[in-house]
Amino acid sequence: MSNDNNKVSKVPVFWSTILLGLIVAAVFLAAIISFQVQENERALVITMGKITAEKGPGLHLRLPPPVQEIVRYDIRQRCFNGIAGSQEEIMTSDAKNVVVGIYTIYKIDDLKKFKNAAKNINAAEEYLGIRMQSAKGAVIGKYKFDQMINTDPKKMKLTEIEKEMFDMIAPDVMERYGLKVYKVGIRTINVPDKITSAIVQSMKEERKTAAARDRERGKTEAEKIKTDANTKKRAAITNAEAEAKRIMAEGDAKAAEYLKVFSENPELAAFIRKMESLKRILGTKTTLVLDTNTTPFDFFKLQLGSLKETSKVPAGKSGK
Repeated sequence: MSNDNNKVSKVPVFWSTILLGLIVAAVFLAAIISFQVQENERALVITMGKITAEKGPGLHLRLPPPVQEIVRYDIRQRCFNGIAGSQEEIMTSDAKNVVVGIYTIYKIDDLKKFKNAAKNINAAEEYLGIRMQSAKGAVIGKYKFDQMINTDPKKMKLTEIEKEMFDMIAPDVMERYGLKVYKVGIRTINVPDKITSAIVQSMKEERKTAAARDRERGKTEAEKIKTDANTKKRAAITNAEAEAKRIMAEGDAKAAEYLKVFSENPELAAFIRKMESLKRILGTKTTLVLDTNTTPFDFFKLQLGSLKETSKVPAGKSGK
């Protein structure tokens, strides 16, 4: 009875081992006959040494090695600053040295061409770096120093320089290695250390010259303003003097008319002068005790004398 129980207990263990083995074998077989490509990758299928297919992201079937080989490539864009020592001195068209560093943004675009031409990405970047150096020297040598370093943006030609270098680099590396270049840009522009102090001194001299020129222009403008002000002042004085002479002439003419009238009747003139003097003196409430012999108060003495003479006339004659 115990032997039968042992046989029954061994049967489930045997079949579970077989099932586990089958699962492992299935997984192993799936791994051999399939492959996974990530979103940032593309893969080449190489059958017996020849490229037979190109696969994008996803799960794909394959023949087991050594029949088929799968080579994956990262197709994301890369930024490449050039090979070591890429910041060399370059002479501009006006015989000035600059130290320029450039970069490229590229990706592997043609997998078949890249596979046939390059062993790996380092080999392709080595060639790309050589092309960047040659393009940089050829293009920058055509431009002047102040077209790359200048305080006036309108004089800068950096965009044109980058475009010319792109046109020299992009078609060549695509044709040779299947690399698609999206941009060629200038990363740094410097001057050699040995001429930095000379450039700084030259810039200082230029600033001094500009400052002196501005000061001289300011002095000229100041003199012009002073001259204009003096001219206007003299013109105003001349006009005022002419107006004063005209008014004085009119006053003299009026005085001459009055003098002519007064010369015909001196007594009337004296009387009017005395009346005007009394108006000025007695303009307000005033009490004066003065001698009537004093001018112009002798006027009252004359008037009192006239009244007395009038009072002595007989009453009968007053009607005449």
